[in-house]
Amino acid sequence: MGNALALHPLERIVSEHEGWLAARVLGYAKDGGYTRYTSTLEEAWRISVAGLSASLIHALRAKEPTPGLSPDYDFAADPVTRFGIDEARRHRMRGVTLGMFLGLMKYYRRSYQDLVRCSGLDEKTLERGRLFVDCFFDRIEIGFTTEWASVSAPQRLAELEEASRSITNEKNRLLTLLESIPSPVMLLDTDGRPVFMNHEAVELLAGPMTPGTHYYRESGSPGLEVGVPRWSRLKRFLKGKAREARFEESIESSAGRRYFLVTVQRMLDISEKFCGTTIILSDFTDRKHAEDERQRLVEEMEERVRSRTAELLDVNERLVEEIEERRRSERFFHATIDSLSAPVAILNGDGDIVTVNRAWRKFADENGCRHPNHFIGDNYLGLCDNVKGKDAVTASAVARGIREVTAGRIDEFHLEYPCHGPGEQRWFQVRATRLENGSRGRVAVVHENISEVKKAQEEILSLNRSLEERIRLRTQQLECSNRELEGFCYAVSHDLRSHLARLEGLGRGLVEDCSAGLDNQARHYAERICRISMDLRRAIDSLLDLSRLARCELGNEAVDLSEVAARVAEELQRSQPLRRVSFSVEPGVIVRGDPQLLETVVRHLMGNAWKFTSRRKDAEIAFGSTMLHGMKTCFVRDNGVGFDMRYAGCLFQPFQRLHGPAEFDGAGIGLATVQRVIQRHGGRIWAEGERGEGAVFFFTFPD
Repeated sequence: MGNALALHPLERIVSEHEGWLAARVLGYAKDGGYTRYTSTLEEAWRISVAGLSASLIHALRAKEPTPGLSPDYDFAADPVTRFGIDEARRHRMRGVTLGMFLGLMKYYRRSYQDLVRCSGLDEKTLERGRLFVDCFFDRIEIGFTTEWASVSAPQRLAELEEASRSITNEKNRLLTLLESIPSPVMLLDTDGRPVFMNHEAVELLAGPMTPGTHYYRESGSPGLEVGVPRWSRLKRFLKGKAREARFEESIESSAGRRYFLVTVQRMLDISEKFCGTTIILSDFTDRKHAEDERQRLVEEMEERVRSRTAELLDVNERLVEEIEERRRSERFFHATIDSLSAPVAILNGDGDIVTVNRAWRKFADENGCRHPNHFIGDNYLGLCDNVKGKDAVTASAVARGIREVTAGRIDEFHLEYPCHGPGEQRWFQVRATRLENGSRGRVAVVHENISEVKKAQEEILSLNRSLEERIRLRTQQLECSNRELEGFCYAVSHDLRSHLARLEGLGRGLVEDCSAGLDNQARHYAERICRISMDLRRAIDSLLDLSRLARCELGNEAVDLSEVAARVAEELQRSQPLRRVSFSVEPGVIVRGDPQLLETVVRHLMGNAWKFTSRRKDAEIAFGSTMLHGMKTCFVRDNGVGFDMRYAGCLFQPFQRLHGPAEFDGAGIGLATVQRVIQRHGGRIWAEGERGEGAVFFFTFPD
C-alpha cells in the first residue's frame, strides 16, 4: 500500500506528458533509423505512447508491490506481460520483426526514464519510479518474446504471406479508390515528374485507356511519358515553399476545351519516405459555360437595360419637351383667347366650362353676373336648359347645337339672338366650334356682339332698297335711251346705206357707161369711189352686227368647239385648195353657251389664223385646250406673221389694225366681235405673239 502511494506522482507525470513522450520517442527512433518502415507522424507515436502509458498507470493502480523478475514469477497472469503479448501479436501481423520491436522498446524505455529523471521528484521517489519503469518495460519485453517464441517458423511464414496478401489487397483498394475518383489526379515526385496518374488523368492527357491496365506495369501507370501541363503557376508552386495552391486552367481535349480548378498540395506522407506533390483537377467546364452564358446574359441584359434606359431617357426627354410644349401651347392658347374681344368659354365633352377668356369675365362683371369663378366648373348645357321666360327657346336651341357639335355630328353651330339692354338694341351671335388636335371633344363657345354688324346690315338693306329703286329708274331711262339709240342707229344706217348705194351706183355708171369719155385718172377715181362705198357699207354692217350682239339673248347649250373648228378648217381648205396648211384640232373640247355666237368666235379666230399664215409654205394652225391658273382655257395657235406684244392692247379695239389693208384685207372689227361674244358669256380673251413667229389667242369660259 505504501509503495503505491509513493508512486502516485509518477501517474500524474505520465498522464500530463504524453506529447512530450511521443516527441522524445520519435526523436530517438529517427536517430536510430527505426522510422524507415514506420510513420513519422507525431500523432501516430502519441497513440502508441498513450497505450503504453495506460498500461503503466494501470500497473501503478494495482496496489501491489513492484514484482521482481524471478524465474518463479507467473508472467502469464501479469497484465503488463499480457499487454506485451497482445502488442507482439498485433505488430507481428503488420510485418514487424522481433528485432524491430525490441529496438523500438529500447527507445520507449529511455524516453520514460528521461521523463522520470526530469520530473523534479525527490531522490527516493525518483529511484522508485526509475525501477518501476524498468520493471514495466522488462515485463512487456518478456511478453513480446514469449509471444514470438510460441510461433513456429511455418506459422510466421504463413502470417507473412497473409500480411503480403493483405498489403496487396490494400494496395488494390487504394488504387481502386484513386482510379474511381471522377477527377483527374496526379502524383509528382520532388523534381516535378509524374509518378502516378489515375484513369481520368491519363484519358485527359494521353487519350482513351482501359481502366486497370497499369496494375501489373512495372514502370508505373501509363501516360507518365505525356508529362504534366506546363502551367506557369504550377512551376512557381514547385519552386516555392507553399503548402498548397489553387488556380484555374484549361486543357484542350478530344471533347473540346475543358476548364479545371487545379488543387496543388505538398504530399503529406506519414513516413517521410514519399515526398512530392499531389494535383487534383476539378472539372468545372459546365459551370464555366454556365457562368459564361450567365455573363453573356448579364451583359446582354445590361446592354438591354442600358438601351432601354436610353430609350426611357429619350422618351422622358420627349415627354418633358411635350409637357413644356403643352404648357407653352396652353399659355399661348390662353393668351390667344384673352386677346379676343368676344367672350369665349371652353367646354369639355360633358359640357362643363373648363376655362373662359378675359372678355368673358369682363362681360360677366359689367352685366352684374356675380359668380365666384365666372361659371368655370358649371355645366353650360345645364345653364341653358334652366333658362326660363322669353329667352328659353333661344337657350334650348343653343344647347341642342352644342350637343350636336360635341357628338361630332356637325363641326360648327352658330345662332344669332337679341340681347337688348334698357337703353340700347344689342345683337349677339353664339358660335360653337369643336376643337381639334387632341382636345378630346372640347368645344369653344364664342358670344360675339354683332350689334354694329346688324346696324350696318340694316343700313345696307336700306341702301340696297334705295339703290334698287335708283337702278330701276336708271334702267328705265337706259332702256328708253337704247330704244331711241337703236331707232337712231337704224335710221342713220338706213340712210347711210341708201346714200352709199346710190354713190356706188353712180360710180359704177361712170365706169361702165362713160368709160370712153374718161381718161385714166378719172376712171381711177370712179373705181375708188365704188370700192370705198363698198368698204363703208361693210363697216356699217359690221357695226350693226356688233351692236346687236349686246342686245340678243344668249342660249345655254353644250357646244362642241372641236367639231366647229374641224368644220371651219375644212371650209377654209376648200376655199383655197392650192394652199397647204397643217390643221391640228383637239377632240372633245366642249363648253356651254350660245351655239351661233360661239361658232362666230371660232370662225373669226381660225379665219384670222388662215389669213395671217398665207405667206408661209409650212403654215400650221392648231385648236385645243389647256389648264392655265386652274381654269380650262381654249386656244387657237398659228405660225403666221405674229405681232409686237407692245400693241397687244389694240387688238380687240374696233377698226384698230396692226397690219395695213395693203398687206391683209379686213374691216378691223372681227376681234372686237370675238371679245364682245366671250365677254357676254362671262369669259376672257387675250393674245400672245412675236413678230414673225406666230400668235396664240386664249379664251376662257366660266364653269
